[in-house]
Amino acid sequence: MHMGYLQGLKWDDAVNKYPDVFRAFDISKIAESRNQEIPGGGESLNQLNERCVSYLNKIAQEHTGERVVVVSHGAAIQELCRHADPPNSSVHRNIPNTSLNVFRVSGVTGRWILERCGDVSHLD
Repeated sequence: MHMGYLQGLKWDDAVNKYPDVFRAFDISKIAESRNQEIPGGGESLNQLNERCVSYLNKIAQEHTGERVVVVSHGAAIQELCRHADPPNSSVHRNIPNTSLNVFRVSGVTGRWILERCGDVSHLD
């Protein structure tokens, strides 16, 4: 997710350098309004979703019938899970770091199926 003026800053540095922008970056507001962009050219959640989903669709088309591993960060994974599963499902929670999330994309319909979400059984 592009964080606008906050991109690349540590939490404390962001508060000190851009206090107004930091206050505008209220995760509860962003979650409520998926179109809210982060000041300084940052993405909205809808923009992040579109970017992540379109790229994974491109990968799926280029590798039909193959197994592909994609590594990403939490916000992108959350949006991919949101795309693959209805918005009112239980999947829309914090997805643990290092978790496995498995998607199957139909080569015929392009439909996404979320097979596993937030699986940390490999850490046991």
